[in-house]
Amino acid sequence: MINLKLFAGVGTALVLGSCALLGTESRSVEIAQSPLPRQDKLIGLFIVKRNNLNQQYRGEIYPIAQYKNGRYSDASVDVTPEMRQNAKEADIVKRNAARSVLNSRSTFTVTNTQGKSLGQFKADRLGVSQFACSSLLIGRGKLLGQSNVQTMFNQLPRDRERRSSGFFNGQEFDETWRSTLAAQSVPSAVAPVRLTSAQTAQYRKDLMQIGTREIAKNPQAKAVQGSVSLIDVQVFDLDRDGKPEVYGKLRKAPARPVTSSNRPTVQSIYANVWLGYTAPQPKILTSQVVPYFVPSGEVSRAYEVLGAIDANSDGKQEVLIQNNGYEAINFSVYELQNNQLKSVFTGAGYGC
Repeated sequence: MINLKLFAGVGTALVLGSCALLGTESRSVEIAQSPLPRQDKLIGLFIVKRNNLNQQYRGEIYPIAQYKNGRYSDASVDVTPEMRQNAKEADIVKRNAARSVLNSRSTFTVTNTQGKSLGQFKADRLGVSQFACSSLLIGRGKLLGQSNVQTMFNQLPRDRERRSSGFFNGQEFDETWRSTLAAQSVPSAVAPVRLTSAQTAQYRKDLMQIGTREIAKNPQAKAVQGSVSLIDVQVFDLDRDGKPEVYGKLRKAPARPVTSSNRPTVQSIYANVWLGYTAPQPKILTSQVVPYFVPSGEVSRAYEVLGAIDANSDGKQEVLIQNNGYEAINFSVYELQNNQLKSVFTGAGYGC
């Protein structure tokens, strides 16, 4: 039986869970030493978990997508049925190791949201971790150089933090984790995007004007009272042409939450808008407008920008998005193509 309690952290982050067998890194199965072929490019999440019961830290890689022969494929391995049958972690790993793209000693470059390197992590053994109600194969190992997982945990932003506690397979767990992006290939140097106060003000103004119009196009927006607010802004240079790609999240909602009733009612509207600035006037690269309902439960982060990373080693950056649904999560990779931001992969899902 699974009994999980999830506690939301601050800001945007992953709704992941803890390892099914806590404090059992010795049970992880060591993986082969042969490297992956050079054409294989693997991206995922680097997760640092703190066991709040014994104050120990560990690092993990959750593989999301593999780029090979010009295409992306799902890199995750779901072992939920076996874990629910109370199988031992070592046995699960042994039976499924051949299916995992982590079945080699792989070194990952850990990056921040803009794609700048934070260090390297070597995944040298496989294990099983709990992600919400799903059990998935992950890679465990160590940070190379002078870094250690506790230091990395403290360096990662608190807005990527979550806590999970409860019982799994009869064993108590209580963990806090933070996450960031990781890529098997070494990313090329990324120059930071530097903005003047005037540029920042202009981008916010453009996002408010265009995002408000996008929300108004949704038929259900008329049913939502209140004003539109801009709640997140991120600036990238994905194709490295010196001209920015700007992301904004907007929300229309009443000052007071809608009282829950027996029938679904639209409580708020969210818009995710990407703007390009290759021309004098900003152009919409892509947009998404989503209404949220009560009493079914509002998920305010249905579309989270986890950051930019060179997923296919073409010298440009792709955007990694986390899609949060009702008791389900998956990930998408977006590429900038012909002045449009297009989804080229969706997968690596888990949930309840």
